[in-house]
Amino acid sequence: ASYNCLMGSLVSAGHLAEAQEVLEQMERKAVPVDHYTVSIMMKAAKRARSPADAARALAVLDRVPSMDFCGDEVLFNTVLDACTQRQDLERLARVLKTFNSSTARPSVSTYGLLFKAFSLLKRIARCEYLWVEMVETRGMKPNSVALCCMLDAFICARQVEKAVALFREWKTKVTVNTVMYSTLVKGFAAAGEADRAMEMFDELRADGLPMNLVTYTSLIDAHARLGKMEPAKRLFELMEKEGCEPNVITFSALVKGYCTVGDVDEAFSVFFSMLSRGLAADTVIFNSLLDGCVRHSRFKLADELLAEMGRWDVQPSNFTLSIIIKMWGKRQQLDKAFEVVRASLEDERRFLDSQVGTSLISACLFNSRPDRALEVLADMKAWRNSGRPNEVTYGTLISGLVRCGDCRRAVAIAHEACEAASATRRSSSATGAARAALPEDCVKQLFAALRRQGLAEELGTTLVGRLRAARVRVPPCATVAAAS
Repeated sequence: ASYNCLMGSLVSAGHLAEAQEVLEQMERKAVPVDHYTVSIMMKAAKRARSPADAARALAVLDRVPSMDFCGDEVLFNTVLDACTQRQDLERLARVLKTFNSSTARPSVSTYGLLFKAFSLLKRIARCEYLWVEMVETRGMKPNSVALCCMLDAFICARQVEKAVALFREWKTKVTVNTVMYSTLVKGFAAAGEADRAMEMFDELRADGLPMNLVTYTSLIDAHARLGKMEPAKRLFELMEKEGCEPNVITFSALVKGYCTVGDVDEAFSVFFSMLSRGLAADTVIFNSLLDGCVRHSRFKLADELLAEMGRWDVQPSNFTLSIIIKMWGKRQQLDKAFEVVRASLEDERRFLDSQVGTSLISACLFNSRPDRALEVLADMKAWRNSGRPNEVTYGTLISGLVRCGDCRRAVAIAHEACEAASATRRSSSATGAARAALPEDCVKQLFAALRRQGLAEELGTTLVGRLRAARVRVPPCATVAAAS
């Protein structure tokens, strides 16, 4: 108990490293980890400033694989909340697997956390099952939080109509709030339905609910995504008039919108206006500006932006690297694109995701260098601290090889993609559905090229079988081409 008291005090004071040292001392002295220890470390995980510190705190779950979390609802909720907040999918999946095999009868609050957790694992069907269990099987009435969590689960699964239907069903039975409307507005924004987002905005105001930052920002984003900058600008002005202070995310939406329509100068004007208010630039808004410069070939402006990156204390993300690689590809300076990747690989603190390698492959293909693109694919498998090639990587390379007229190597890469997908499926855990081996558009493009080159029968028949074995949806044009 004294160890737990000490750890609890340290975590409350923000001394997470010292709390971790106490936990290690417990282990050395063979003091068992109990429910209180786990609860304290979950609190540490939520308070951690860095992902690494959060991961170390969450690792306490690995030390108690047989602990019955479901028998203590408070502890279970604490663990769910920490894993969900930190998006630790592997540990979250393990905890939920235990829940699925238990006889626990969750409270309404716990159901809300379960909706969030299963949504994060992209298991919307499980969310729906639990909703029916709560409302119909057990006859429980959801509270505002539980309803909001279920709405958000539908929105994250891009099932906006189901979210709206659920909202309409329960609007007169549960106290609705601004967060629910904001969630629906966010869904319409992601779906590119700015008009319906505005209808929800009008309904919110008619219900006499106060607007909040998230709602305004989502509405601005809904219009900016479509390049409708005049209504986005009017919403921004209304937001300020009503005393709702915009944040960096609000400005990011405007910047991205202006970049989308090609008005890079106005995007920079909005950016500098944000800085003048004392708001700090973050990676997201920086990436939007940089991407706008590259998309519209404003390379001098991109160079100036990169030079100022350090002054604004912006840390490059993997998306930043991908944009820079794309820039050097467009400028036909492929060696500089490779240098960006080499320098990043030398930094042992950085993890490169598969998007970075895919961007380098794309840059090679843009410069008509399929040989170098194939070398990148081989190198990606050996890179340390990096994501392996995924379906987007393989699809990008295959499409590029097809454009270069090299169908034989494209088919060979398709076979490799199928094998990689099958291997991943065999070794995958319960962290979500397996991803497709190849994008369907890529498969269509490949078989159309085989037919044009008279190679459909020679190469297509075997490939169709391989794709089906890897559970890839084979479009009708593929089977027709292979049989011709």
